[in-house]
Amino acid sequence: EATETRKAENAEYKETMAANKAAKELIGIAKNRMNRFYNPKLFKAAPKRELSAEDRIFVSNGGTPPPTEAPGGIANSGVTVFAQVSAHRALDSNVVAPAPPPATWDAYTKKGQESN
Repeated sequence: EATETRKAENAEYKETMAANKAAKELIGIAKNRMNRFYNPKLFKAAPKRELSAEDRIFVSNGGTPPPTEAPGGIANSGVTVFAQVSAHRALDSNVVAPAPPPATWDAYTKKGQESN
């Protein structure tokens, strides 16, 4: 039983860490895109693509370089995994629904209306 529990916890940990890593990558990409416009000194441009020897010869003779591969992922950022962790908490049987909100004052009235 302890082994099964450890295996389940390990699987959950790995999934959580993968989601955290994807979230950090996505935040980093967003920060870099924001820096492009708001703080150009901190913007890091994408690395230049190096051509193979054959492609360099082809391009130097007047050819066009081969197309680049599309990044894909979330907003063409290359990040493919991003999951909401709060969805996993709802699956636990120990989680209880939150208490109802506290009572507040009566309904609002307009300036010309009187309350009894």
